[in-house]
Amino acid sequence: MRTHSSSGFNTIPENVAAVVLSHLTDPEDRVRLAAVSKVWRDAEKGGVVSLPGTSSELSELGQEFRSAHKHGKAIYWFEKSADHGDPEGMFWFASYTFAGYTGGACTEENYNKAVHWWKRASELGHAEATKMVATCYEDGHGVERDFAKAIEWHVKAAELGCGFSASWLGSAHLYGRHGLTPNTKEALKWFRLALELGDANAREPWWEVSRINAHVLEAELAAA
Repeated sequence: MRTHSSSGFNTIPENVAAVVLSHLTDPEDRVRLAAVSKVWRDAEKGGVVSLPGTSSELSELGQEFRSAHKHGKAIYWFEKSADHGDPEGMFWFASYTFAGYTGGACTEENYNKAVHWWKRASELGHAEATKMVATCYEDGHGVERDFAKAIEWHVKAAELGCGFSASWLGSAHLYGRHGLTPNTKEALKWFRLALELGDANAREPWWEVSRINAHVLEAELAAA
């Protein structure tokens, strides 16, 4: 199918436009072409045919731009990746949205949108996204504050492999936070899991907290 315009830009066949765009990885180039005519605009907004890779490869493109501190371009590819079902793309697009990068400010609308994408990523087994949903319930960002749900989501995140959530649960059980009754055995269980999931060399504060508390609790239980 061909369309026509006095400029000649619309004489490009739709399938050719899609192929051309599928080789462009710089969002600025894609946007410039999309501004020329409807053919390019439709191709740019189209499906996987006009994209330079699979959904996970689009997420990798986003990471490349993020590493280069080109956040606008990173957001573009993370959103494309998220739209096509990649949980890593969903996680990072949500993270940028939550921080206000996609709308210029941190707003409740941004928080709601971020939670939506983190939950989508969580459904696909993304541990960090699941942790972020838990913290949103803890703080009341994008959802009603609900400590019971925060605990529920942290449990899910820990089961998916998030060491931070395991450590958070250990502290919650140790000190009886968020409606829990203090329980040293339950706390020790979660601290031990956090140590298994974490990396001693990464020197994460939550890992060190887990290590210290696990050591103290093990000594206390041994002496009891």
